[in-house]
Amino acid sequence: MTLPKFDYAEPKSLRQASALLRQQRGKAMLIAGGTDLLQALKNRLKTPALLVDLKNIPRLDHISYSEKTGLQIGAMVSLRQLANSAVIKEKYPMLVEAALAVGTAQLQAMGTVGGNLCQDSLCQFRDRSPMARLMLEPCLKLGGHVCHAVSGSNKCWANYSGDLAPALLALHARVTIADSTEKKKIPLSKLYSDDGKRPTRLRAGQILTVIHVPPPAPHSGSAYLKLRLRKTIDYALLGVALYLSMEDGDAVCKDIALALTGVGKAPFLVKEAEQLKGKQVGDAEIAQVAEAAFKQAHPLSNIGGLTPAYRKEMVRVYVRKAFGVALESAGQDA
Repeated sequence: MTLPKFDYAEPKSLRQASALLRQQRGKAMLIAGGTDLLQALKNRLKTPALLVDLKNIPRLDHISYSEKTGLQIGAMVSLRQLANSAVIKEKYPMLVEAALAVGTAQLQAMGTVGGNLCQDSLCQFRDRSPMARLMLEPCLKLGGHVCHAVSGSNKCWANYSGDLAPALLALHARVTIADSTEKKKIPLSKLYSDDGKRPTRLRAGQILTVIHVPPPAPHSGSAYLKLRLRKTIDYALLGVALYLSMEDGDAVCKDIALALTGVGKAPFLVKEAEQLKGKQVGDAEIAQVAEAAFKQAHPLSNIGGLTPAYRKEMVRVYVRKAFGVALESAGQDA
């Protein structure tokens, strides 16, 4: 299919990019790698009047690391660049796992960190060609008044399935949001709206520019596990990211964060995992966290593949498996 007509701009600064976005009053969109956006344009799911390309804005494609302040990732860093970074391989292997879980090698070469974090939510009742959409009444995400995934709901239940978000949530990441007048740093969790229609809280003119990750603690371990039908291309039907650090020489947990994707309108942290801080991590404690994650997961039939019941049941399995991998990488017996 052909692309719709739109104007195109290549600003040289964040100030210029933000001003262009604000001037269009919601009719402009950012383009980074374009791996998701171009398909949505072809299917007329999005019809912006203007595309604002970020590729010529300086330093958005840089990675830096300090033992004191941690990691900084520019929003225009490609997924392949992230996965190939020596410091990330050494210090943050879970980010490598998550980046390499996205799509194919070609998509990883084009897709960006910022684009992956800000990707749109998915729904098989909406993400189809214009002709196929004629079979259904327009849904909430397309300006209609129904949700085909949850009959009778006045909320859009489109599914968020990004891979980097849960890994970065588990690593306590923060993000810098810039507009034409200021920059502010917020926890990554505050970026997401839990609204399928508009999955991020970014307003017109706001741009995600940098991701900040604190330095890893000693004796730490992590894991990112992804459930999908195929090893490439597929979005996460379930993604589980776990980060933990342990006391030296025993099985007492100092810090822990568990995040899920693919089973709700937004990626989210399982707060019950934090109750393990200062405690021994054994089978019973792991089972309790897995059960809490199971209860908070709400997979629906709005993305193709495995049934919602199976995906929900696999939450327990993947959380337990993630603990085994993370504890082993932290130098503990799983």
